[in-house]
Amino acid sequence: MNNSLKEIADRIKKSDSILLTAHILPDGDSIGSVLGLGLALKSLSKKVLMVMEDPVPHLYHFLAGSSKIILPDSIKEIPELVIFLDCTDYSRAGSKWYDNFITDNVVINIDHHISNQHFASLNYVDDSAAATAQIICRLLKEMNAPCSQEIATALYTGIVMDTGSFKYQNTTPDTLREAAWLLEQGIDLSFIREKLYENKSLESLRVLALALSNLQVSSDKKIAWTSLSKQALEELQVKPEHCDGVVNYPISIMGVEVGLLFREMDNGAVKVGLRCRTGRDVNKIAGFFGGGGHKLAAGCQLDGPLEKVINQVLEATRQTLGGS
Repeated sequence: MNNSLKEIADRIKKSDSILLTAHILPDGDSIGSVLGLGLALKSLSKKVLMVMEDPVPHLYHFLAGSSKIILPDSIKEIPELVIFLDCTDYSRAGSKWYDNFITDNVVINIDHHISNQHFASLNYVDDSAAATAQIICRLLKEMNAPCSQEIATALYTGIVMDTGSFKYQNTTPDTLREAAWLLEQGIDLSFIREKLYENKSLESLRVLALALSNLQVSSDKKIAWTSLSKQALEELQVKPEHCDGVVNYPISIMGVEVGLLFREMDNGAVKVGLRCRTGRDVNKIAGFFGGGGHKLAAGCQLDGPLEKVINQVLEATRQTLGGS
């Protein structure tokens, strides 16, 4: 069941101490949403904890308040209210560190993924929204909360990253209206562009070079994929954040309908990123393996070894494409 945004806003207003969290391996939308809402609530004199199981990637350190996002083992007190942002279910926030905080507390779930499980006490899920940050814009208006330049920068970053700079099909008139509203708050577009797109690390370029060297295409040219083994990543001495964006390269090939990235993790599991063209649905493929996301962009995680996972997901993809 979906609650109204007013119900969500009213419940937040009643709480003095609030914990905000988002999914593991945080991206621009999850970080932007946590910071945008967190800074706004602090300006309303709320006591706010911003918690993520994984550290904020260096790419997003330019966002105000990013250094205030703490790891779960730094939590010293139990909040009145817990808000999950950009999470399809509890498990997306990590390895159950949150169990101590969701038993006796009201839990709010705000998300834009079609695969969301409506797992909380109060749920606001809008799969027509391009990003969770877009929903946070609406929430701030509903609460009559201030939107400073710092808050607007965080939320704009979330929207930009989840829309591919407004290139993806999820960009709607409402998305652009919220982006325009954030521009009206005085954000510096040149500053954001430089930090997000003109500040690549050498490590990320080396990962991209490796991924492109491993690129493969099916015989019918409809599926393209690449893989990053644990050993290769260790040899490059890179972190998971350096793999961001690589999944977009296989789907960029002319004629390819589904693009895949297989990344072997430290624990031997394999993280799979899926992208597809309009008219296809990789959420169904990810869902078959217990993952999810959106029609055009989804993900899942399977137990290794790497080659076994590649073969499993390729077979499911071929079946989805009609035996191609």
